Amino acid sequence: MVGPAVLAADEPGLGYAEEAMSSREARAAIGIAAALYVVGAALCATAVLLPHVSSATGVAGVAAAALLTAAGLLIAFNRRRGGLRLAFAADLWGIVLIALLCAATGGADSPFGLIYFFALGHAAAFQPPRRLLVVCAAALLAFLAPLTYMHVSTMFGAVACVGVVLALLASAVIHLALKRVREQRRTLEFLIGATANLDSLDPGETLRKIARTAVPELAELCVIDLLDGRGAIASTVAAAVDPAVAAGVERLRKAHPLQINGSHPVAQVLASGLPLVIDDLTDPVAMRQTAQSDEHQRFMQDAGYRSAAVFPMVARGRTRGAISFLHVGSDARYQPDQLAVLEDLTGRAAMAFDNARLYAERAHVARTLQHSLIPAALPAIPGLELASCFQPLGADNEVGGDFYDAFGDPQSCWLVVGDVCGKGAEAAALTGFLRHTTLALAREGMSPGRILSKVNRAMLDEDFDGRFATAILAHLRLLEGQVQVTIAAAGHPAALVLRAGGQIEECGGRGTLLGVFPDPVIGEVSTSLKPHDTLALYTDGLLEAHAPHRIVTAQEIITHLRGQASLSSAQNTIDALLQLVGSEHQVRDDVALLAARVKVTP
Repeated sequence: MVGPAVLAADEPGLGYAEEAMSSREARAAIGIAAALYVVGAALCATAVLLPHVSSATGVAGVAAAALLTAAGLLIAFNRRRGGLRLAFAADLWGIVLIALLCAATGGADSPFGLIYFFALGHAAAFQPPRRLLVVCAAALLAFLAPLTYMHVSTMFGAVACVGVVLALLASAVIHLALKRVREQRRTLEFLIGATANLDSLDPGETLRKIARTAVPELAELCVIDLLDGRGAIASTVAAAVDPAVAAGVERLRKAHPLQINGSHPVAQVLASGLPLVIDDLTDPVAMRQTAQSDEHQRFMQDAGYRSAAVFPMVARGRTRGAISFLHVGSDARYQPDQLAVLEDLTGRAAMAFDNARLYAERAHVARTLQHSLIPAALPAIPGLELASCFQPLGADNEVGGDFYDAFGDPQSCWLVVGDVCGKGAEAAALTGFLRHTTLALAREGMSPGRILSKVNRAMLDEDFDGRFATAILAHLRLLEGQVQVTIAAAGHPAALVLRAGGQIEECGGRGTLLGVFPDPVIGEVSTSLKPHDTLALYTDGLLEAHAPHRIVTAQEIITHLRGQASLSSAQNTIDALLQLVGSEHQVRDDVALLAARVKVTP
């Protein structure tokens, strides 16, 4: 299909109406021209009803030429060729055929002179002003052609005057009405495209997209001044047809910050909350109000500042900054309809920026809360090497889900890994509750199974709105030459024990979910770890990282670990397990991993 860019390149130097013409409209112009030729050929058959037909052969020739022209236009229509040049040629050729038809059917007295309205109406609907004038002039000359080859009555002169006036009025009305429709459609398409382009959730990137959206369609330079929480101008982003101008604006804003209480147009808009239009920035008064320094004034003069429109960025009842649209290097001024578009775009831009700002704030809160739910650093336990990893799922503003913790003293160590149902603030609250309750009970000297039973009872007493959790708790006691491990699981995947000799085994059963039943079944298993043995705990996110397309089984994990060349440290074990997850962008669930490796004691 021939796109708008192709049409513009094919027909340079045309006005706004043709620049806004879409390939669909250009194709429609060709199709409608073909239809008009067919209608004209059909009208030729009515010539037999006329009393004065000087050349029946001429009428037949015109009809045949019209049909052949219609066929050629239809071929171009089907092949999507031609564009407005072809439609323009069809209008002019149609005028020639109409002139020949009138000459063959009475000249000045021919009723076929009315067909000139076909060509005029078609040109008025699709052609730019200059071509429309050419078509009108050609039609006028063709209409007056009988003056050159026959004697005409005074009635013809009266008819010609009335016909010319009606033709010009009708053509002007059609042309201006359709031009207005195209302008409105272009405006709507621009706003829709601009809104779709403001899809970033990063505030800084959103600001730059907003500025770039306005250039060059609405301004040669767009400047955004952003307020901070104290109401002062904190940052400035600019975009321009000439990148050097945009860079110069940003540099000058840093060197000479805008005074919020000053006379600069941006300061006036921020103070009043109302738009401000400056038609002539070359005026000395306007220049003094706008320039922040002599250097700034020289920059404005060198860049060619001409006119500006400044709008406040208001979103959710708060002013976030101001957007300035400037014509630079041209004498253009903003018209009322353009100002309406700028105001609409500013409102959309302000809301897009505010959405990005709120998302960033929420993401920061979520990250802070997420970090508070896992230990900042693993404890140093003599005789043990600890390593961990937490890989959250999806958006930064989601918190909760999987967790881990490790705590202890020189003689023993507690490891816990769990998974809370759901995400968000409620899940985070439950996660914090589980961690702190487990820590408190562990310090009372209870066994892992009893601790999880107590945690279950506490969850039921607190009523976490039906939320449940899984957990696995391991108590490691450092004895002479080895580590005694007691493990209890509540609805959680079993632990993995990697022996120094290469054997890998599961340890501990799943048990009953926490927070569901008042009398859960939570068993305990015990084993011992010798030097270079490793205990690994993980959440089901490791198994379901790529669900539902693929769910990893515990046996697959064991097979994968057996194939690793080196698992000489706890971190090596964590890294090997993460290989099953792949890229974090493809993960469909949180993943928490915790490993403890027994070191050789001297």
